[in-house]
Amino acid sequence: MNDKPVDRRPPAGLATNSLMRRMFAIVAPAWIMLLWAAAAFAADAPDPRLSEDIALTKATMSLLAAKDMTAVRDRLVGQITDDTLRKMSDTIGANEPASIETIWATETHSLENGDGNSRIILEYGLAGKWVIVDAVVRTEAASKRLTRLYFTVNALPLSELNAFHLFGKGLAQYLFLACWVAVIALTAWAMVVAFRRQTGWRRWVLIVLMPSGLTPTVALNWNTAQIWVLEAFSNSAGQSIPVLAFRYPMALHGYTELRVPYLYVSLPLIALGYLIWQWRSSHGRPLLASRTDPAS
Repeated sequence: MNDKPVDRRPPAGLATNSLMRRMFAIVAPAWIMLLWAAAAFAADAPDPRLSEDIALTKATMSLLAAKDMTAVRDRLVGQITDDTLRKMSDTIGANEPASIETIWATETHSLENGDGNSRIILEYGLAGKWVIVDAVVRTEAASKRLTRLYFTVNALPLSELNAFHLFGKGLAQYLFLACWVAVIALTAWAMVVAFRRQTGWRRWVLIVLMPSGLTPTVALNWNTAQIWVLEAFSNSAGQSIPVLAFRYPMALHGYTELRVPYLYVSLPLIALGYLIWQWRSSHGRPLLASRTDPAS
């Protein structure tokens, strides 16, 4: 006698349900991938401190263009010769720049007194050249002064100099790219498997957690093939790398302060562990079933 419950739904209803499950198995991971991208590319809210420091840097450039060396020197920390200031002034020129773009701006400060430093990189589009202004603004007791001011002259804007190009790279870049794509594909496959084989809250918890990278994040500079670990930090003993880290999502891309593209990846241990567990379960069932078969 068969004790299994009988599904009394019509064949059309069963077919529709199967089709919906397949559609959700494809749409759900894709939707989460889109959420990753939206979270990664969401712009941060403007910081009033950074806005003030950017304005100070631009005003200092205007003073340089006007050759007001006394006012410029009052804003700088450290001794800079008149010859150096004149060369910087000649580099900027007296003409109005065609464009001024903030390439990079970040700041760190003390929560107690508000003192800190801002790193600012501007790009001035001038006649036939682009000048990169690298400045550091120090805030002390509500007083702002520049502790660093360097110029770099380029024949092209950074958006063209450091643009992403797939072809013409070395073996290291392509091997890293292959690993990067493989990790994303493996995670997506694990999410599809979890959607098909799990039900209820377990399904969605697994899908949300699977893109988590739990190992130190390895990054590769796409232009120079330089490799580094994002979580690495320096201490008295040198450079240290943690054993475990958290990165969500586990693989994406970013840009350095000079807009050089880089790829990064962290191993999705939850997705890997789930796929291994599913593989072992599927290979273990026939063996267990053969042991329970009655002897003939």
